[in-house]
Amino acid sequence: MIAIDVLIEPDSALLQRARAANAVLRADHPPGFAFDDTHLPHVTLVQRYVRRDDLPAVCEAVRDIAMQHDVRAMHLQATGLHMRATDTVGSASWTLANTPALQALADACLDAAAPFAISGGGQAAFVPNEDGTPIRDSTIDYVERFAPDHSGANYAPHITLGRARAAFLRELQRAPFEAFVVSPAAIAVYQLGNHGTARRRLWPWPAG
Repeated sequence: MIAIDVLIEPDSALLQRARAANAVLRADHPPGFAFDDTHLPHVTLVQRYVRRDDLPAVCEAVRDIAMQHDVRAMHLQATGLHMRATDTVGSASWTLANTPALQALADACLDAAAPFAISGGGQAAFVPNEDGTPIRDSTIDYVERFAPDHSGANYAPHITLGRARAAFLRELQRAPFEAFVVSPAAIAVYQLGNHGTARRRLWPWPAG
């Protein structure tokens, strides 16, 4: 079993901007993850558990969807900073304005992955943490409950930026926010890591 994220990879300008925001968060909370070659800023379309043997079929199904939706023609807009905290530490993300085109793409990817989706994922489905700590239960549960909790009418597109102290995140959220455009570069399938990070690129469209 493997935990996958069918996602939109942003262009280089957004990557640079997200890495700068991530660095600010890590300065406040160094144990938080850093964007690097195995932690990619992204826009999730669907997360599911699938059998490893079904990965080629899943990627082929997503390829058919990608060929019908010109993701690089989409112009998404980041509209604000959202924080989520369950204790003294939380996560920050840029919220994106949903559009009919983005919703249609997310719905199509959800339908494409549905025949292969299974339940009961655990630690082994994810890319392990480098320090040997376990994958958080909240990460495991999020993938398990992506459909229906975070899909369809509940789909809320965003770009997760990192983790910081809740008090620091509240300060950031109170600051003025200037909306900006997010330009997609590709659709891809990744294996997930802790905190819903995109850790291992399994398949991209366009290929490259």
